[in-house]
Amino acid sequence: MSGTLRPTDRAVVVLTADGQGSGVLLTERTVMTSAHVVAGRRAVSVAHPSRAGDVPCKVAWLDERLDAAVLYSAYPLLGAADTARLGRIRLGRLATRAPLPHCEIVGFPAVQRYDEAGHIEYDQYEGSVLPMAGTMRDALVFETARGSVADPDDGGSAYEGLSGAPVFAGPVLLGVVKEVPRGRLHRRLEAVPVVSVFYQLDGDGPYASAEPVRVGPRTHAPYAAGRGRLLAQWSEVSDVHPHDQLFEEEYARALRARYGKTRVFGIDALSTSDATWDLDAAYLTLEAESPPRGQEPGEGPVHPRSQPGRVHDLLADRPRVLLRGEAGAGKTTLVWWLAAHTACGTLGPELAALDGLVPFVVPLRALRAQGGGFPGPAQLPNVAGVLSDDPPDGWARRVLASGRAFLLVDGLDEVPAADRAEARAWLSELLALYPQTRCLVTVRPGAVDADWLRSERFEELKLLPMREQDVQAFVAAWHRAARLGSTDQAELAELEEDLKQQFARNAALRVLAGTPLLCAVICALHRRRGGLLPETRWELYRATLSMLLGDRDNQRRICTPEGIRMGVEEHLQLLQAIAVWLVRGGQAQLSRAEAEQQLDLALRLMPRVREQGTPAAVLTHLLNRSGLLQERGDGDVQFIHRTFQDYLAAKALVEGGGLKELLRHASDEQWQDVILMAIGHCRPGELGELIEGLIEQGDAVPARVEKREQLHILAARCALDTVVLADGVRRKVDDRIRAMLPPSSDSLGRLVSLGPGLLPYLPGPGGLDKPAAWRVARLIGALGGREAIPYARRFADSESKLVRQGLADGWLHYPAEPYATEVLARLRLDDLSLMVCRREELALLRHIGPLSRLVVRGPFPVAELRRHLAAIAPSHLAFRDNPHLTDIAFLRDQPALRQLRLLDCPQSIRDLDQALPGVRELFLMGLSDGIDVAELRRAFPSLTKLSFSFPERGHEELDVTPLADLTNLVLTINTVLNDTMRVIGAELFGDRLRVRRRTRA
Repeated sequence: MSGTLRPTDRAVVVLTADGQGSGVLLTERTVMTSAHVVAGRRAVSVAHPSRAGDVPCKVAWLDERLDAAVLYSAYPLLGAADTARLGRIRLGRLATRAPLPHCEIVGFPAVQRYDEAGHIEYDQYEGSVLPMAGTMRDALVFETARGSVADPDDGGSAYEGLSGAPVFAGPVLLGVVKEVPRGRLHRRLEAVPVVSVFYQLDGDGPYASAEPVRVGPRTHAPYAAGRGRLLAQWSEVSDVHPHDQLFEEEYARALRARYGKTRVFGIDALSTSDATWDLDAAYLTLEAESPPRGQEPGEGPVHPRSQPGRVHDLLADRPRVLLRGEAGAGKTTLVWWLAAHTACGTLGPELAALDGLVPFVVPLRALRAQGGGFPGPAQLPNVAGVLSDDPPDGWARRVLASGRAFLLVDGLDEVPAADRAEARAWLSELLALYPQTRCLVTVRPGAVDADWLRSERFEELKLLPMREQDVQAFVAAWHRAARLGSTDQAELAELEEDLKQQFARNAALRVLAGTPLLCAVICALHRRRGGLLPETRWELYRATLSMLLGDRDNQRRICTPEGIRMGVEEHLQLLQAIAVWLVRGGQAQLSRAEAEQQLDLALRLMPRVREQGTPAAVLTHLLNRSGLLQERGDGDVQFIHRTFQDYLAAKALVEGGGLKELLRHASDEQWQDVILMAIGHCRPGELGELIEGLIEQGDAVPARVEKREQLHILAARCALDTVVLADGVRRKVDDRIRAMLPPSSDSLGRLVSLGPGLLPYLPGPGGLDKPAAWRVARLIGALGGREAIPYARRFADSESKLVRQGLADGWLHYPAEPYATEVLARLRLDDLSLMVCRREELALLRHIGPLSRLVVRGPFPVAELRRHLAAIAPSHLAFRDNPHLTDIAFLRDQPALRQLRLLDCPQSIRDLDQALPGVRELFLMGLSDGIDVAELRRAFPSLTKLSFSFPERGHEELDVTPLADLTNLVLTINTVLNDTMRVIGAELFGDRLRVRRRTRA
């Protein structure tokens, strides 16, 4: 793929004191080669042609029977630039018995030495893999396409030095060369299949790059920090298409060109730089969370997956995600960013599992506007609108079948409600046909039900409003872009600092800036107005439109570039005509001909503009000068963001007396944002009519029916956004809000949409039973932010463990320090579990009361853990997802510690030099290698409970004999689909040993 090294560039030279072989890079420091090349050699080094000199290595794993070995180098074998381009290796299993042509071997045979210094040159052999030929010997047989190769004059082999060379089927590594069988006129070579190697190493998939460790009598291959597995892809190989790889490189470049840039709102109005900005500079990874409705009281602490986190971290281990987000929340930007980087293999380590997948972007807005159906496999490369040639026949199907596809379905809410069942059927059928396909679907919050894709094993995430630190980061990035090409560097720097201070002081302004779009709008207006900002959302929109439609060209001294001159109101009337037509048709874009037709109708009432040009000329003017419309490459026209379309359509409907039309569509999710926008255009009497109409529609729906609550919440959202509202209407809204409180588990997510305005309605803890109080506390946490802290504090004195646990679980939703000092410091925590995920939380532990159970989740360095945990004395301590935890000796300073859990901390028990005699219960999951049971026995001499959790077919045997003298120990071994693992010494434990073989869901 573009941006990554070609697979054949992974070939390396393996050097020993008395010979030379070849090898293949698995990672930047891990090499696979043939065992006989390195067996018994004290000094082994590896060289890559792109880097001068060779690098010392040690043998991390060796199997003489297979004739395969894994080496680990002292430092990276590639330069920094090539290391960044290495990407994930693809490993293959043969899935055919027919000869497999178009394969190749790349290595360094001795006959390629071409000067006295012994320099070595690549050689490349084309040919076919013969699946049947080596079946009885578990060998991979390769037959060259050319004639026989003559031996050199000195009597050596023509293939000397090729041992360990990789055998590729296209970009997929099938094996490494081990020998040349006698006879066959030098036409055949034999290799060890990689599937055989990694079955011995791991049983399910290869390991990855960190320093190898010795466990008991076996030496295992190295692991990736924090993951425990090689960042590789397995493919079933049944055929090879030589043109696929070249097309994938072209396709990746085209995706990068199409999706690697974005339009940053307001930049074109404020500086001389182009409004199209490099997406990497503009992109801000936001937070998301699983919906709160999935957990009921009594289920214990919130599962770590329910905690908010950066969307990258949450996507990493979720193969299928339905991502909900408000308008302007950054859903499409995320899709674009993922498409550009996934194709090029340039994702960061947190998303390394996606690196090198082939993205298929399906923009449903464009498809439906063009009247197209849902794409089949062959159509997927074309619907994204990238500028690439047609793919080789069957390419998309092969990508899907190999499990390398990443389906990015953007804008499910753009599909009319009547067609969404068809959309679901299309997606279900596609994923059933290709079940290994990863998939991300984006949608607005209310477009589909919570369980809409649950049967297809989708997990749901919801983008959260930007936190204070996100807003500050966005402001910095926006001003960085504004300074590009600007002569007002000093002024922009001052304005940036002023805006940051305004956000820090003004809670209402922070709420307004909850999405990237509105934050950009605020940045633009702040710059244009010299630091003065509107106070409401409606003033923001009005000021933005005035800036774009009236001020921009005047500021630039551009008068009539298309021969057309219009004022703000004339621009608005024309844009409203297009917007309302799109909303009524359930569309998000229209053709030029349709746009010109709507303008022609509007211009009949605007003679001054009609005299200046045709509808086509006026449309060109709007596209070039308004800043609100844009034309796609396919000729279709759309608003730069759906928010502006909804705002202008709402304005047109209200001005045209269309309140009844709005109410008729109140249950239609696509109209609900238009209704919310309409309240900013209504006069006081119209506000009452609209809100009362929504209440009456909700009242007409039977109690406990979801639609009733949705309509009442819509009415409440409208009311909470108004300044002037009749007392009678306000009382009706208040009554409906209080009727929905305390919330049910199902309504939690819907009520969160009311935002901080809901807080004053929430009941206090008095008079609530424990489950109701727990749900209110959860709702306060879901609303989060500084404004919610006083309401959470009201529950801090609760005697209910359920409620207190809910408050403890909600820390991530609030600013860390004020929540710790005002809520957690008052909370009784001695019988609760508290999770720490942020650095500032770790440092604040000293401010809270006695703590019994603590979970520390994330990549915290050992030094930080030692420093901050010294202030507390938990009896139960768990570490999760920490690749940096390589030494737990500091826990000797925790005299009260009785239970220790090490979960997905792969290096945590590498060096157990210090004993922890106080620990009675130990739980281990996701370690990077096997377990030295004797070493565990020395380090934890007082164990009464020990639990191991192994991956699928992770170990063939486990010797528990060293633990047998711990007569009070109950030992639990959890495995997945591992019916062959043998437990040595099991008879010494009797019924104190429990082996649980779990079936993977």
